[in-house]
Amino acid sequence: MLSDPPRFHSPTWYQDRVEPIPFGAIQGDRSVAVAIVGAGLAGLSIARSLQERGQRDVVVLDAGQPGEGASGRNGGFVFGGFSLDARAMARRIGREAALRLQQGTRDAVGRVRRRMDALDLAPDGEGVLLVDWFGNAARLDGLRRHLEHWAGQVLEPVDAERLRQSVVSARYGGALLESDAFHFNPLAYAQALAGDLHRNGTTVYGDSAVVSLRRTGRGWQLRTDAAVIDAERIVVATGGYDRQLVPALARAIQPIGTHIAVSAPLGDELFDVLPGTSAVYDTRFAFDYYRRVDDRLLWGGRISISDRDPRSIERLMRRDLARVFPSLSGVPFSHAWGGWMSYARHQMPIVGEAEPGLWLASAFGGHGMAPTTFIGEALADAMTGHSDDVALLGRWGRPWAGGSLGRIAVQGEYWWRQARDAVRASTGL
Repeated sequence: MLSDPPRFHSPTWYQDRVEPIPFGAIQGDRSVAVAIVGAGLAGLSIARSLQERGQRDVVVLDAGQPGEGASGRNGGFVFGGFSLDARAMARRIGREAALRLQQGTRDAVGRVRRRMDALDLAPDGEGVLLVDWFGNAARLDGLRRHLEHWAGQVLEPVDAERLRQSVVSARYGGALLESDAFHFNPLAYAQALAGDLHRNGTTVYGDSAVVSLRRTGRGWQLRTDAAVIDAERIVVATGGYDRQLVPALARAIQPIGTHIAVSAPLGDELFDVLPGTSAVYDTRFAFDYYRRVDDRLLWGGRISISDRDPRSIERLMRRDLARVFPSLSGVPFSHAWGGWMSYARHQMPIVGEAEPGLWLASAFGGHGMAPTTFIGEALADAMTGHSDDVALLGRWGRPWAGGSLGRIAVQGEYWWRQARDAVRASTGL
C-alpha cells in the first residue's frame, strides 16, 4: 500500500469488483536491462510493449500495488485524442505530424481491446457520447468539423431525438458518437495486465518505493529500502504521487485531484434516464462524465488541488448529477473517491529521454487510457530502435509547472472556465 495515501483514497467500486492480486516487494539486489518505476497504466503499457518486442529482462516497481494510484481510480473511458486542443497541437508540430499522433491514440483503442480479449476481460459498454450542453447545434457541428480537420477524428452526429435512446435529459441538445470507443474497469485491466506480464517474464514488484536513483557509469542504479537494482536503462513512469524522484520531472508536474462517485443499485430508475450502454461526457471545459456499471451510475467530474474527503466528493457529485437527471437527485451513493492525476502546463504528456538511459513517461492526466497506451508503444519503439513519435512528443518539453502558485493558478483557471461555460449556457452563445 502507499505509505501515506490521501484522504480520497477511500474504497472504490472497482476494488469491490476485482479479486486483488498481491505483488510482493523486491528483496535482494538485481541487475536488469530495463527498470520501470511506476506500475500504473503507463508503466505497465511500456512493459507490455517492450515484452512484445522481445525485451524481457525488465522489472516494474511500484510504491503501492499495480493500478493503486490514478490508473485504477479514473472513469474508465477508452477513446482517442489528447487533452490539448488538436489545432494547438498542429500549430506546434505541423498538421501532418499531429494527425499521426492523433491516429496513434485511436489505434491504441483497438490495442487495449485486443489486450483485454487476451486477458479474458470484457468492456462494461460500447461507445462514448459527447453530448451538447449548450443546446447549440451549429456549435456542435463546428466542433465535429474541427475534430475531423485537425485531429482526423470522424464522429457520428446524433440528433436530440436519437440521443434519447441512450440518454434521457432535458439538459442536452444533440451529441457526437465515437462508436469504436468503450469503457471498462481500469483497475481490473491494470491488475490483469500486471499479472500477465509477471507470468511471462517481466517481474512486477509492489510495495517497493524507489527512494533514489543515480547514474553509475554507463547505467543507472535504483534503491528501495530492501534492494539495489542496477539497470542499463530506467523509465520513470510515475504521476501525481511522485514529488521527488526526478526533480526536473517533479517541477514540471502538477498533482490535480479528480472525483468519482458510484450510486447504490438503481434498477429501472437508472434505465429510465440512461437506457443506452455508451459512456457520456459533455461539451463544457469543466464537463461531467458518467456511465452505467451494472445497475449503478458511475458519475465523475470537477478537478481540485485539495484532497477532499469522500463525503465532500459525494456532495459535489450529487449537485452535478441533479442538474442532468433531477429524478436521481436523492439517490444514495455507495462509493466516493478521488485520485491524483498528473498534469503538465502545456497539456501534453511528458515523454522522452531526459539523460542517456533515463526515460520519462508522465503527465497523463486528462488524456486517458488510449493515449497512455499509445505512448507505451512509442516509447518502446524508441528504446528498441527509433521513434519519430517520441521526438515529436518531446517538442513540448518539461516547462516549470509553477509549484504551489501554479496549483492555485490551475484551480483559478478551472473556476474561470467553469463560470464562462455557465454564462454560455444561460445566454445560448
